Amino acid sequence: MAGEPAYDDFEDFNLNSQQNQRRVNRIPDSRFKVLCCGKGLMVLIFILLSILLIILIAGVIKSSETKETVEELQSHVQMQVSQALNNVSDKSELKEVELRILNEVSQKAKEVLAELSRVHAKLITMISAKLEMLPTPECQDLQCPRNWLHFNQSCYYFSTKRATWNSSKLYCSIRGTQLLVINSVTEQHFVSLETESRRFWIGLIDHGNDGKWQWVDGTDYETTPTFWMPGEPNSQEEGCAHLWVDGMWNDAPCSTKDYWICEKESQQ
Repeated sequence: MAGEPAYDDFEDFNLNSQQNQRRVNRIPDSRFKVLCCGKGLMVLIFILLSILLIILIAGVIKSSETKETVEELQSHVQMQVSQALNNVSDKSELKEVELRILNEVSQKAKEVLAELSRVHAKLITMISAKLEMLPTPECQDLQCPRNWLHFNQSCYYFSTKRATWNSSKLYCSIRGTQLLVINSVTEQHFVSLETESRRFWIGLIDHGNDGKWQWVDGTDYETTPTFWMPGEPNSQEEGCAHLWVDGMWNDAPCSTKDYWICEKESQQ
């Protein structure tokens, strides 16, 4: 009887031993599971942090791009406004340039017209000189020299150049003639038609500027008709007479340069 309790204890021992062994066998599995759960959590946290970091970086980049876009838009708008203002300024300057060009063209046109007029007058003078050098045709009126006009037994030369009264008188004297002496109404009418719109010296002078007019050939001034313009003669400083543009007489300074008329008797 004494051995039975010992057996019971042995069985209890064995049973306890098996239970303890099972506990021991279960302990490593539990630790592994706990360890695995800890690593998974860390990986998950790392992934979440990585995603948040990526989102943050993307937000910063997007914000920077938006800022650059806004700055570019502001710069573009400012450039357009500046160009618009420049265009307004350029149009104003263009108007000034246009006015300046028009003024210069107008001035040049006046200069060209003046030069053409001068050349035309020079050509007329040259042509007249050449015509005078041509031989006298057989049908020429021998009563007067060539380029002289015949009227009432007198020959008249109307100059194509201008000179002072004294130079005109000398020109006629060298050619054996004298400055025009008007003796009648018909002669006055003839020379008026020929002079047209130019002024011509005649042989009438006031030597002393005292109102005593004299003809160069000695014809009595008091006995011949006169054809002064209204109010003429009117100056003591104008001592020589010329035909005005309408053929009437006018007194003028003898130093004035005008055309002149020479007169001489025609050949019978």
